[in-house]
Order: sequence, then C-alpha cells, then structure tokens
Amino acid sequence: MSTINQKYTFQYSQPTEYHFSHDSVFLAQFVCDWFIKNTNTKINQMADVCAGCGIIGMDLLFLLNQHQIPMPKIIDFIEIQNIYESHFDKNKIELLNHINLINLNWVCENYANLNSNDNFKSKYDLIVCNPPYFKPNQGKLSPSEFKNRCRFFIDSDFVNLISFIQHSLAPKGQAFVLLRSLADHNDDWGLNQLSEQLGLSFEVVGNIRGTDVVHIANKSEGKTK
Repeated sequence: MSTINQKYTFQYSQPTEYHFSHDSVFLAQFVCDWFIKNTNTKINQMADVCAGCGIIGMDLLFLLNQHQIPMPKIIDFIEIQNIYESHFDKNKIELLNHINLINLNWVCENYANLNSNDNFKSKYDLIVCNPPYFKPNQGKLSPSEFKNRCRFFIDSDFVNLISFIQHSLAPKGQAFVLLRSLADHNDDWGLNQLSEQLGLSFEVVGNIRGTDVVHIANKSEGKTK
C-alpha cells in the first residue's frame, strides 16, 4: 500500500463519539487483493452496506483505481444512521480529489426495507459489509443509542441482512462480509441453513484481527438470452 493511500485511509471524517474499526480498512485491502487475483470479475454496480461514513467502499475504490482495476459505474452507500451523512459528504470530496467517479450515492435506509424493493433486485455485482458484530442480548448496552446501533443488530437482524444480499446481488455477484465469531455466546450465524434456503454459497476466506471474512457468491446464472 502506498504512502498516499495510508495517509488517506486513516484520516477519514467520522463522528467523535464512535470511530471506525481498522477492520474496515483491512477488509477493503482484502477485497482489492481478491480482485487482483480474479481479474475476469467485472464490477458494474457496487454497494457498501452498513456503510457508516463510507470507509470500506471508498477505500476499496481508491485501491482498485491504484491497481488499475476497472471501476464500478455506480456505488451506493447504504446506512440507516443519518448522523454519518455529513461525514460521508466530506469523505466523498476527499476521494474525488484522487480519482474520478461517476456516481457515489448516499442511501439512508434500513436494508430490511429494501428486501422487496424491485429497484434493488439483482442490482449489485459487489457488496461489501462490516455489520454490527453482536445480537442485542450478547453484551452490555451503552447509554448511547448511536453506539449501540453501531455494535448490535438493533434496527434489523442478520437474517434480513443476508436476505438483502440475496435480493440485491446480481447473478454471479460477490459479497464480502465481516463476521465476528459468536462461539463465546453458544451461538452462530446459521450460514449453512441460510445457504440452503437462499441459494447462496458461503465460504470463510480470511480472518482480520479475529473476525472472519465471509465470501458470499450468488449461484444464479441469471436468465439465458
């Protein structure tokens, strides 16, 4: 990673109350490395889900451009907490100082509400996501509602997140999701069951500081012409 990217990566605008985890930065690097190895995979439209102030998506765009990998034409940043929007706007301006993009869109919406939205059906060739790591009953809640919504599945749940990925992932599309092990809570995310129900392929392809990188692939070939 070059010096200019290191400087840009770690100087994002973000709320003072809750700073992003460096897991997000390392996930962007991981996904970029995946695309370097899989050069035949094309990205037309992309989404950063649970985007916060846009760190994973923007950092990935910066890295793809740096490695001369074709850029997506449309990038949606889906985030329910509008406190992030002003920070997203500042980060977007900073990113556009380095690369030229066509569409970076802020989508302030609960992904659970998009599961039946035809505008998002089979839309994305690539989805990246660093969701909350815990269920509400798996840890002590903070007095701050904002922090709680960052750490815990409060606005929706994991099944709805995977359902949204299944709904919005294009045929042969790829998704990369960070998932913290829930073994200490005698729980898991039910990936095997979800794989069978939704026709998706789940594979743990890496680990970032103790958090699994789960690669989700859409098995569908789409309609034959």
